[in-house]
Amino acid sequence: MACNYSTNVDFDYLFRISIIGDCGVGKTTILQRFVQNRFSTNHLATIGYDLQIRTLEVDSKRCRLHISDLGGQDSFKYILSSFYRNADGVIICFDITNLESFRNLSNWLENVKPLCSEQTPVFLIGTKSDLKMRRR
Repeated sequence: MACNYSTNVDFDYLFRISIIGDCGVGKTTILQRFVQNRFSTNHLATIGYDLQIRTLEVDSKRCRLHISDLGGQDSFKYILSSFYRNADGVIICFDITNLESFRNLSNWLENVKPLCSEQTPVFLIGTKSDLKMRRR
């Protein structure tokens, strides 16, 4: 559940969101587009995690989003489980041009569900829609 803040901070609510998925599916690209309104196709793989912050106004309330871009390498899956446990929301990404990344969604969901509360929303996002001609 999001934290409600009322003293000496410049926001009313804090939401912690984790973005996960296979390596190379576009998690960093979608996050940079949302946070910085920047699009780039050249990224190095995220090792571990990268935290991005954005503040939005919703219904006259300032909502701060702490969005963790979690590396998709198998070696980090268990280390990063603490991010799922503390998340107010989880986004699982897959690449629409990579059938294997779609098939792996069930593995990601199996890893996340036991660590999140039942109320934690989990969203699926298909990335790389600009490459839909390569869709498999």
